[in-house]
Amino acid sequence: MSNDTPLIYACISNNETIVKYLVERGANVNEEDKEGSTSLFYACKNENEDIIKCLIDYGADVNKENKVQEIPLFYACESGNENIVKYLV
Repeated sequence: MSNDTPLIYACISNNETIVKYLVERGANVNEEDKEGSTSLFYACKNENEDIIKCLIDYGADVNKENKVQEIPLFYACESGNENIVKYLV
């Protein structure tokens, strides 16, 4: 995980407090990791609705594709979380 940004790492760790702290101080919500995934991908994988809403409120691109042409919605559908799917659509 050494290539992950602090924001991506906070999303992987499911740490809502740190995510909010970082975005409020200007962290780039659309910065990619080596796979082309952004923090929103990891928030969707963890099914954390509050983090997802926070990231989107701060400009996260819901249609951003990673290197294998997946978008965050893919992970929301995979988890079966209807609330997240509806929020992303």
